Amino acid sequence: MPRKYEVEGTKAYLIAAVVCALLAAWHIFDGWVPQERWLEKYPDFPASWHDFSLHEFYAYNRWTGVIFAVVAAICAYIHKVVK
Repeated sequence: MPRKYEVEGTKAYLIAAVVCALLAAWHIFDGWVPQERWLEKYPDFPASWHDFSLHEFYAYNRWTGVIFAVVAAICAYIHKVVK
C-alpha cells in the first residue's frame, strides 16, 4: 500500500529570507551610501552607482549586498512554493 507523503511548509526558508534580506540591506547601505567613518579609511568612493570594481571596500559591500538580496528572494520563493 503506497504511503502518502504531504510535505508541509517550513519556516526555515522564511527565517533565512528575513536574515538574508537584513544582511543585504546592511551591505547595500554600506556600499552605496558613503559614511564619514569609512570615507576616512577608504577615501576613493565610486562616482557612479553601478561601479562594482576598482574600490575594494565598496565593491565588496555592493556585490555582497546583491548576492544576499538574490539569496533572500530565492528563500522567499521556496518558502512560498513549499507549502
